[in-house]
Amino acid sequence: MNHLEVRMHDSPDVAPKYNAPEFKAASLEIAHVVGRGTNNGNPTVDLVFIDANGQQYVAMITGGIIQNLAGCVSGMKQRTEDQDKVSS
Repeated sequence: MNHLEVRMHDSPDVAPKYNAPEFKAASLEIAHVVGRGTNNGNPTVDLVFIDANGQQYVAMITGGIIQNLAGCVSGMKQRTEDQDKVSS
């Protein structure tokens, strides 16, 4: 997967709710950064999750997507800080 739809939400009030039984909680336990993980030789990140029953899950993500998400997080932090300044 080389694409990811990113949806930005200003607060938990407007963010989606992830409730059972549709969603089950799992803890992120390990992140493996893998050099030359893609066919093009770019890094990937394997995220290992474990649920309450010990079942393991993995999400494999390109390094580019992780970098883009980091930019989104940084932008959201700045946006909410700016909103707080205006509200004060």
